[in-house]
Amino acid sequence: MLERLVELSLRFKVLVLIAFVVIGFLGFQAVRQLPIDAFPDVTPVQVNVYTEASGLAAEDVEQLLTTPVESALAGLPKVQEIRSVSLFGLSYVSVYFEDSMDIYFARQLVNERLQQVGDRLPAGYGKPEMGPNTSGLGQVFWYTVERADTKLKDVAQAKAPSDMDLRTLQDWTIRLILRTAPGVDDVTSWGGQEKQYQVRIDPLKLIAHKLGFKDVIEALQANNAQVGGNFINVGREQYLVRGLGLVQNAQDIGNIVLKSEDGTPVYMRDVAEITEAGAPRTGAVTRDGKEVVLGMALARIGENAKSVVDEVKAKLDTVKQALPPGVVVKPVYERTDLVNAAVETAVRALIEGSILVALVLFLFLGELRSALVVVIALPLSMLIAFICMNQVGLSANLMSLAGLAIGIGMMVDGAVVMVENAFRIMAERKAHGEPVDRTAAVLPAAREVANPIAFAILIIIVVFLPLFSLQGLEGKMFKPMAFNISFAMAGSLILALTLIPVLAALVLKPKEEKDTRLVSFLKRHYARVLAWSLARRKIVLAIAGGALLGSLALFPFLGKEFMPNLKEGAIMWRITSIPSASLDESIGISKEVAALVKQKFPEVETTLAMIGRAEKGETADVNYMEVYTPLKPKDQWRDGQTLESIEEAMQKELSAALPTAVVSYTQPIQMRIEELISGVRATLALKLYGDDLGELDRLSAKVKDVLAGVPGVADLALEANIGKPQIRIQVDRDALARYGLNADDVLTVVKNGIGGEPVSVLLDGVKRFDITVQLDKADKASMQAIERIPLRAPNGSLVQLSQVAKVSDAEGYSFIRREQLQRYAVVQMDVRGRDINGFVQEANAKIAQAVKLPTGYYTEWGGAFENQQRALARLSLIVPVTIFFIFVLLYTAFNSVKYAALILANVPFAIIGGIVGLAITGQYLSVPSAIGFIAVFGVAMLNGIVLVSFLNQQREKGFAVRDAVISGTALRLRPVLMTASVAILGLVPMLLSSGVGAETQRPLATVVVGGLITSTLLTLVLLPVLYDWIEERAARRLAKSQEDTP
Repeated sequence: MLERLVELSLRFKVLVLIAFVVIGFLGFQAVRQLPIDAFPDVTPVQVNVYTEASGLAAEDVEQLLTTPVESALAGLPKVQEIRSVSLFGLSYVSVYFEDSMDIYFARQLVNERLQQVGDRLPAGYGKPEMGPNTSGLGQVFWYTVERADTKLKDVAQAKAPSDMDLRTLQDWTIRLILRTAPGVDDVTSWGGQEKQYQVRIDPLKLIAHKLGFKDVIEALQANNAQVGGNFINVGREQYLVRGLGLVQNAQDIGNIVLKSEDGTPVYMRDVAEITEAGAPRTGAVTRDGKEVVLGMALARIGENAKSVVDEVKAKLDTVKQALPPGVVVKPVYERTDLVNAAVETAVRALIEGSILVALVLFLFLGELRSALVVVIALPLSMLIAFICMNQVGLSANLMSLAGLAIGIGMMVDGAVVMVENAFRIMAERKAHGEPVDRTAAVLPAAREVANPIAFAILIIIVVFLPLFSLQGLEGKMFKPMAFNISFAMAGSLILALTLIPVLAALVLKPKEEKDTRLVSFLKRHYARVLAWSLARRKIVLAIAGGALLGSLALFPFLGKEFMPNLKEGAIMWRITSIPSASLDESIGISKEVAALVKQKFPEVETTLAMIGRAEKGETADVNYMEVYTPLKPKDQWRDGQTLESIEEAMQKELSAALPTAVVSYTQPIQMRIEELISGVRATLALKLYGDDLGELDRLSAKVKDVLAGVPGVADLALEANIGKPQIRIQVDRDALARYGLNADDVLTVVKNGIGGEPVSVLLDGVKRFDITVQLDKADKASMQAIERIPLRAPNGSLVQLSQVAKVSDAEGYSFIRREQLQRYAVVQMDVRGRDINGFVQEANAKIAQAVKLPTGYYTEWGGAFENQQRALARLSLIVPVTIFFIFVLLYTAFNSVKYAALILANVPFAIIGGIVGLAITGQYLSVPSAIGFIAVFGVAMLNGIVLVSFLNQQREKGFAVRDAVISGTALRLRPVLMTASVAILGLVPMLLSSGVGAETQRPLATVVVGGLITSTLLTLVLLPVLYDWIEERAARRLAKSQEDTP
């Protein structure tokens, strides 16, 4: 069938050329439309549920909100796990679904359950809402809204905007404009002060007028409404009736009448002061030491990061026209910088690889025309891959483009073999003095190699099948790569059987075959080596076996890790203070950090500290901050500084400056990925499950001390959980009964008077501002002041709060984490300078010795380790299956177990170079290097197939075994060396590159280059020796059996 395809192509040459011109055009279209991203989106299918409950402590949030929401969501189909965090004022529940689940369907299911659970939650607290439909890497664009430099003239005259003005501008102007940008799901605001209208009551004035706290709240709600009175007919016309009673401003609120005493009205302003002020805050943002408001645009799931950023930037120009004087909007972080850098790394590897490949071909063929014919296969295979990528919906990112870079060498393999053979047959015919009809010469040449080429390329595609079986994070990372290699290889197979023969027939000039200097030099030396090896078969086999055993002995000493970290060129600091730290204290720390960085590290462009949490999406308290420090371009750095040296120096300085805080660093995207995978913002985490929070605290502190003694541990941190100071107001029911009061009278004072819970809303156009009724600051400034808050009993008497409730202080928890409906504590760490696997084994042994866990308590490792175990488990199952598949394919190709086994025997020897390569460069065995081994297997077998099938053809022509081996290998030396050196050189740029994302590609390239060097040597020496030995034995057996049968 394949031969028929070649025949048809050669018959309809023009059609084939037209077809490929069209394919080329479609490919260019596809390249322009491809979504571009830095990283494949590795977000699991997850839906987040937030319940805001301003003022509630973590323990109450867990009991009242988190537990009911969790248990309602636990029964949904295809749920993998449920995690939750309850912290002050917020319940956050995250539901992870299996990858096969459609995100919109998942959201619909969660929404249905939330409707049901909403009625069961206690009244007066927030309703559970779903988080934005964005991926964990969705924060594609950050900007700050800040005051312009006051030195400018026109700004000095205008009043500088306050934190409240900045936040109002962000929430009600900028955010609304940016949300209309295509692909943006939401824009979150962080920092500044949210405007509120506060009714600050003087409790003694209230009591003087014989009013209670509740009277004020009810009066406010009764005096702020808008109603419709339907319509009335006046004559022939219809009039709509509107009842307008909304308060418009602070003056209207002050004019609300609470009661009338002897005909004199008592106004709200008589018992309270009405002011515009900032709401209580759960977070703040500072940039270079000044408070600013931060906005983050979130891209919707599945959107192209680059185009979303471009759309948002276009909208920002609109925003700039709407800004009042004295305010500027400055971008801080945009994903496109990283995207462009990462894609540039990959594209550079592709282009340089292609140039090297063209050079090699010219050196080996010594003839420009044939080299050109082969090189055409490269861009066309890639364009075919791009067309397929576009159809399947893959984005062009580090991983998918790395797939093409690995494949550079393999894509031309088929074309190399085809052109080389056509060239040889034309030369042979010319040498015999026959007239050369080019088409007639190409046809038999193509027939000779069509089958081996097809099988070899199929096998390479099969070799990459294990990658399709990977799951979770590593699946999302490496499937694009496998898809792409498969697309490009399939494309190159089609090309090798259609376009390449056509071009060979049109372009190649029949001339005598002269070996280039390089090839004749190689042939001479190779003939000697081969003759020596064939004479001493046992020694050759022993050397090969010894090398294999030696490299396998190195294997246990290679470290193992999950994924090398991507270097994003920006550092993200995490600073955690003691749990009792206030927001003002944290803002002070952030200013200290900014001053220190500015003074000592000129490489840092700006310092942006994000403290606590924004309204949605963060689960942090005010004692935690993330400080983003992007770096200037390398040419502006001080001499001799590297990213690593800057990180280390900064960590030293910051740790010294902040003795009470825990300081660690990571990178913006890496941090999000780690958090998504295991709910932990660290490479490695030990989770300790159990029921009692106090017991968990005690045990995790013990475990932390044990881990501190394991070599390789860095940034070891136990989330300091207990230590959030609390004032507890416990109702005394007997006392309440004596005074005729209800618990609600006391709790209203706590919730509204002290907590400032909003009781109504003031509408100002589209803007909405909360109205709160609360006690004056002085009346709730200390515990003593709170004890003295007066209440009015129904009989008119005065009662102090301490007479009807016990006011005490205690230490509570800053947050409560749960997973699989169980409470747990986390010990986080990073591992530096050694592999994770060995670290975990040593840590487990030490913990088992030192810490005795009570019944019902158990530990699990999370973070990167979890994934590494899962990936290795899958690969150990899939790789043997793949090898079996390949064996079946080989058997089909040769119809003989003997030859199939002979070629497969080549594979283990390909490992030698890979292992030695990793050992020399000091890289670890990770998912990318495992993929490198897979790629080496493919090329090793490709060479084996071509060689064995050729030796068999020589035998069919009637050569003796030894002659066939010597002449066949000499003829195939050139294509075998060409395919190998093309594959090696195609990857050299990847080996040497240092751009963004090179870390993930380097281990892969190391293994392929090392493995190919050894496997090519073995193909050319070991395979002929084995073939010679096997065939000789078979011939002897045959001769013997013929002697026996007279």
